[in-house]
Amino acid sequence: MANDRATARPSVRIPHDVWAVSITSLFSDWSYEMLLPILPFFLALDLGASPLVIGFVEGAAVLAQSWTQFVAGQRLAGRADRRAVGTGGYATTTIAHGLVALATAWPIAALLRVTAWGARGERQPIKKAILADAAEPGARGRSFGLEQTFDSLGAVGGTASAAVLVVTDGLPAFRWIFALSVLPGLVAVVLFYRLVRDPPGASRDGPREAARPPRPFPRRFRWFLVAVAVFGLAYFNILLGLLRVGTGLLAPGGVGPVGAILVALVAYLLYNLVYAGLSYPAGLLAVRFPGAGLVGVSFLLFVPVDVLFALTPSVGVALAAFGLAGAQIALADVTTSTWIGGTVDPASRGRAFGWFGAVQGAASLGASVIVGGLWTYYSAPVAFSASAVLAVLGAACLLPILGRRSAGDDAGPPRAPGGRPADQ
Repeated sequence: MANDRATARPSVRIPHDVWAVSITSLFSDWSYEMLLPILPFFLALDLGASPLVIGFVEGAAVLAQSWTQFVAGQRLAGRADRRAVGTGGYATTTIAHGLVALATAWPIAALLRVTAWGARGERQPIKKAILADAAEPGARGRSFGLEQTFDSLGAVGGTASAAVLVVTDGLPAFRWIFALSVLPGLVAVVLFYRLVRDPPGASRDGPREAARPPRPFPRRFRWFLVAVAVFGLAYFNILLGLLRVGTGLLAPGGVGPVGAILVALVAYLLYNLVYAGLSYPAGLLAVRFPGAGLVGVSFLLFVPVDVLFALTPSVGVALAAFGLAGAQIALADVTTSTWIGGTVDPASRGRAFGWFGAVQGAASLGASVIVGGLWTYYSAPVAFSASAVLAVLGAACLLPILGRRSAGDDAGPPRAPGGRPADQ
């Protein structure tokens, strides 16, 4: 019996490729998180874009990411050369975002933003499939949590760098920030190409099968996508939260443009600090509770975030909303990735992450339209209240698959073909 327990217990050692992808994520996020929190203000204050245009730009970027993520998941995540494809995705994201510094009109900035996020979508399922293949079946939550921690630490560094430059130079710092964001991005490109090994047949569940007809996804995974779609209609882009804070503080008697941007950056920094601090513990929770219940908890945690954004903006409300949003996304990102990695067989994981990204991205675009439209034609409290209702409905959609354990994670000792535990 002791030997059985030893077989089932995952090693505490973090695999090489998990470390390699995690360190890459730190520098990649450092790069584009220098740009993202100030992009709405750059478009509005420098290029004269309206809120409708800003929403369109982000919506188009999300759509591009979801489409390329879907295509990459179907065609690229199982290829032997996926390291090279992923490297190209990192490089394109970095260069396109850096070129925003030269934009003289919002359509140019929009085209570059869409190009950058489309390339990010291409590499996402490849990165997640490499992580899932490198990790032991019972330790995927820990591996995804470590990668997300490094990812969020990079976001903290990027946001802090942008804040320092805004304090130093004011609004003219925007273009310098975009240009300087290329440096950590190029480091990420080199690290991913040189450090990631990803040998063929690297999955801890057995060799990857190079060519065979794709298997149908498990029924519980298909139902999971339904829940993701419903919840996704509530999951508006976090830049709308920045816009909510910024416009509230820019109102008559507010703190002025630079002050509003700094408050928004500080709130976004807190969001990323909480995100980084809770990602690894969330991974440990996902190992301990591998079912869909923890995913449902992460969906419900978005409801108080909506409530806070519905309130009249203030510094205190902004910090509380973004801090709670950081906790929510840390739990949601790690638990959904862990659940998918343990539910779908190794040969289909790239396709599964592609489908997940496509559904999530398309629903996120819908959320931005719903929340932005209700905000424009009614009020912000109505918009964020509608989002809260959709979040509850998304969590309710997980009820049919609660209690069903993930197929590959923490399911006990490995099984031999005859059904008996292996190594007995």
